[in-house]
This record gives sequence, structure tokens and C-alpha cells, in this order.
Amino acid sequence: MAENETYKTIRSFTFKEGSLFPEPTDLLVEAPLEITIDRGKQVLIMCTPVLVRELVYGFLFTDGIINDSSQVLACHIHPGENGHPDDVIQAHVTLANSPPCAEQDAMKRVSFSSCGVCGKQNYSELNPRISRVRSRVRFSMAMINTCSRRLEEHQKLYWRTGGAHAAMLLDRKAAPVLFSEDMGRHNALDKVIGAALLQHIPMDDKILVSSGRASLEMILKTARAGIPLFVAMSRPTSKAVEAAKVYNVTLVDLAKGSNRIHSHARRIEGF
Repeated sequence: MAENETYKTIRSFTFKEGSLFPEPTDLLVEAPLEITIDRGKQVLIMCTPVLVRELVYGFLFTDGIINDSSQVLACHIHPGENGHPDDVIQAHVTLANSPPCAEQDAMKRVSFSSCGVCGKQNYSELNPRISRVRSRVRFSMAMINTCSRRLEEHQKLYWRTGGAHAAMLLDRKAAPVLFSEDMGRHNALDKVIGAALLQHIPMDDKILVSSGRASLEMILKTARAGIPLFVAMSRPTSKAVEAAKVYNVTLVDLAKGSNRIHSHARRIEGF
């Protein structure tokens, strides 16, 4: 991964003691990714242009377009015409079975980095093919508390730019399995899930940790992947907690050093 794929350095100014001083600033790259499915359906995602294939697979899976990686017959990634990291990236996907017409219409939309539900036509579209998580695996609170440190240790892009979200998949012993960073927390999550699909890594005994807020769509993506435990670094939204209860996801937040368990505490040892 070349550095200029993820960040750019520009000349900025800082104001100190009544004067302006020039200072280099590293900025996160924002690039459009256009996914075309079977030469017809399209979606445009604003993202950080790294782990693009993983993002495509993860998005198609969490959006209910595919159930596993074998349903993708081909996925060709083409960089921007001028070779710049912020040019439009083209992803041409061929599926074994094309989505129904309703799903084809829904695919023609734009998804911004801060929005995991943009373009959805109604509320029922937020949970395609999602079942309650069946995993009965349990986790210790001491191990969960190490998740934030594990995440921080890998967040090189965040420490450089101050603008990247991160997602990490960990095993039951809190050992990192997969990690990603992106300008959008939804994208970071999709990249991790996509990587797990491509590498055929089971997710029903894993922990998903996010640097961002736990919102409704983040929990839906987690449930779609069958992941039993979601750990957030900030307080969740009310809809996130409701969804976690419905889909049998244990939701924990470590905001400001807290250990708040919002749903299905039985998965935490000691309860």
C-alpha cells in the first residue's frame, strides 16, 4: 500500500501568539468508488481507496446482495483514469445470480462516508436477509477491555491524519484477526467483513470493534455477518440498542472508560 493511496500532504497554517505559521498537514484521501453489477446496477461509495475489493464484497454482503463470496463470479477493480488516488475507482462485478428487480432499483444510489443507509427506499430495506445471531460463545470483560488498546495500536492512518475510522475483528482471546481503516465507519466495517468472506474466516465466534459510534446500520451489518459481540468506543444510539436486542447481538461501549453492556449480557462471563 503506497502512502499516497490513503493520505495527502498539503500546506496549511497554524495560528500561534498572534501570527500565522506554515505547516504541512496530512489529509485523508476521499475517493469515489463506483460499483457496477452485471452491467446495470450501480452504487457510488465515497471511501478511502485501500482494501477496495474487500469493501466491495463486504458492501454486497451486508446490503443483502450476496450471501457468500462464491456468488461473485468476477470482480474487476480499475483505478482512476489519471492514476490519482482520488479519481473515480471502477468495480465491475458479475454475480452468479442477478438480484431481483427491486434490488436492482435500490442499487442505483449514492452512499456517503457518514451514511450507511443513504438511498434506501423504506425502513424494511435496512435489514435484508438478516437473522438473529445464533452464537452462544461467551467473552470475559477483562478481555473486552483490551479491545480499545488493540485497535489503537493498529490505527496508523488515524494517528497520521486524525480523520480515519477503524474496525477490527478479534478472536475470543482478543487477538487481532482483521483490521481496516477508512474515512467512513460503515466502510471500515464492510472492509473487515469483506476480508473475512474472501479469506473464509468464520465470524460467529469473533468480536467486532469499531472506533465510531454504534448506530442502527452498524448493528444490522454486524448481525448480518453473524458476529455475536460489537464493541464501540462511544455511546450507541437508541435504535442501535433496539436492533442489538432484536438480532441477539451483545452491544458493549467503552466510552470514557465505561463498561456498559446494553444487550444480551449473558454472553459476558460473570452474568
